[in-house]
Amino acid sequence: MSIKKVTAIVSELMLDNVEQALKNHGVTGFTIHPVKGRGYYVNLYSEDGLIKHSQIEIYTSEKHAKKIVHLIMDITSIGVDGQGLIAVTSVDELYGISKQSLIDENEFNFFE
Repeated sequence: MSIKKVTAIVSELMLDNVEQALKNHGVTGFTIHPVKGRGYYVNLYSEDGLIKHSQIEIYTSEKHAKKIVHLIMDITSIGVDGQGLIAVTSVDELYGISKQSLIDENEFNFFE
């Protein structure tokens, strides 16, 4: 099984653009979470110094993972530090609850 998990932490301001681009490229399965954190940039206007971002999790096939990474980077990069992170990790097994079986890597889409 060659399933990957793409986890992207992006600015809340870019979330709608990323979500629309994923939909336009046929990516149907993704999850979005509000997150707070601290990286290169510190929010000096908040008590804890943390910045609000959005975390997007996408399960996909290995052949689509890098395409999704580049799509997200192209949309969110504005040429300044601290724009977020993207991680690609391997998934040993991914089960569909309703099907009660393993999900096959061929079930994932990415339209060019």
